[in-house]
Amino acid sequence: MAKRMNINRRTFLRGAGGVALSLPILDCMASDPASEMPKRLLALYVGHGFALHGDWSWYPKLVDGQMQFGKSMEAFNPLAKHVTIVKGLEHPHCVSAGGHSTADSFLTGSNPAAAVKSPSLDQIAAMTHGHKTRYPSLVLGNEGGLGGEGRSNTLSYNQFGRGVPSSNNLRGLYDAMFNSDPDLQKKQHLRLAKDKRRVDRVLASYREMKRKLGRDDSQKLEHYLHALRDVEKEIERMERWTATPKPKVPTDELALNASVQDPAAFIRTMYNLIYLAFKTDSTRYATYMLQSMNSSKWDNIPIALGLGVTHHVLAHNAAKGAAQAVPLGKYDKFQGDLLAEFITKLVNTLEGEGTMLDNTVVLYGSSNSQTHVNTNYPMMLVGGEKLGLKQGAFHDFGKEAPPLSNLYLTLANALDVPAKQFSDSSGAIREIMI
Repeated sequence: MAKRMNINRRTFLRGAGGVALSLPILDCMASDPASEMPKRLLALYVGHGFALHGDWSWYPKLVDGQMQFGKSMEAFNPLAKHVTIVKGLEHPHCVSAGGHSTADSFLTGSNPAAAVKSPSLDQIAAMTHGHKTRYPSLVLGNEGGLGGEGRSNTLSYNQFGRGVPSSNNLRGLYDAMFNSDPDLQKKQHLRLAKDKRRVDRVLASYREMKRKLGRDDSQKLEHYLHALRDVEKEIERMERWTATPKPKVPTDELALNASVQDPAAFIRTMYNLIYLAFKTDSTRYATYMLQSMNSSKWDNIPIALGLGVTHHVLAHNAAKGAAQAVPLGKYDKFQGDLLAEFITKLVNTLEGEGTMLDNTVVLYGSSNSQTHVNTNYPMMLVGGEKLGLKQGAFHDFGKEAPPLSNLYLTLANALDVPAKQFSDSSGAIREIMI
């Protein structure tokens, strides 16, 4: 019999020239108590809602108790056993929010105008387990940056409820995670050292100012200090990780120069970077805003696809009936096909005693049931069977629906985040769990 050995998941294969190749997750790693299978989350968002009428409806029909997707999401028919559709949930605090504002609250449950805002689901998970990977989380968006308050370009919000800027720099993301070029590494060291000096100067200034302030103002300044300490800890964490070789990955499926001029290539490359980040355990949590509710080049993509008008206008028209919903349904198909392609790659990647999808839950949805209507969010959960999710079902919670935050609390617990409360949650949703 072949000898069975345990290998730590941080083991690297070293080759000529100092190249380090990270090992895939092997069966012998699954038997190592110190090498638990990673539990991952990817949250995806499309603003303005989906087509919900006729043959192009985003929602599937039930045929003999089985989900059958229509034209817009037909790519998910072969994947239906891995999918749960959730209908009827919403964030009660956000129903009356501005029509363009609820991207801000999608993963937080907080009204964008609230004085105190909750962190987002991904950041809560990253605060708990993010120290285990090179990057606590990836925050991605086709438009990049923060946007404005009520017009967010990011899904992620930190422990203080402040937006985390999203990245749309494909080359920069690849370099940060996988490029071991010595010159690039040297620049990163210099940048970290420079950032550390800046933080030290600000801390010195803080201490000087604190001595001159009264008690009330001094307490207000403490909140700022906590944020500064987080920056300091992140710099220290990245300095420690610079000693760990970056994984080497294939680049043949990465169109790192893609732009909004070729949206399919851009989105496919972003998905491939997420896949590689998950496969190499560079991170376990990612958010990706596929479509904000802002006017931008990405809002014009339907025009480039031959659908005539912007995504915003398509969504307004779709509320008028089945015939008017067809163009939006065709845009939904554009997004759905790319997502199904990514999901299929996770299904086909073996990991431990299952697949990568078994250890990854993908959340896909919108904060509008139709344009600017902040109720009854269309939501899809894919994968996560090894996290305890029960897939292949359509749950319509109707008028007695709990807050959407209940779903997020359930997912947080499935990710081994020991939370008893998430935003305005009132308990877990047991129907989606085994």
